[in-house]
Amino acid sequence: MCSIVLLQFMVLMLWTLCKPFLAILNSCLISMLRTPNPYLPLWRSVLMFWIMILLILVCINSMLIGQI
Repeated sequence: MCSIVLLQFMVLMLWTLCKPFLAILNSCLISMLRTPNPYLPLWRSVLMFWIMILLILVCINSMLIGQI
């Protein structure tokens, strides 16, 4: 019983520590998609890059919205 409570506490603490980093990563990825970068000209033409970034954003946003 004690180990389950300890595990739940550790997961809660880990989520509390990771949530700000997920929010920062989310905003960085969104801004990277919105603004063109002259140093990475190939990224705009690679469809797989767009699909991967959008999937990562969906996962991050679902985690951020699900654990308010």
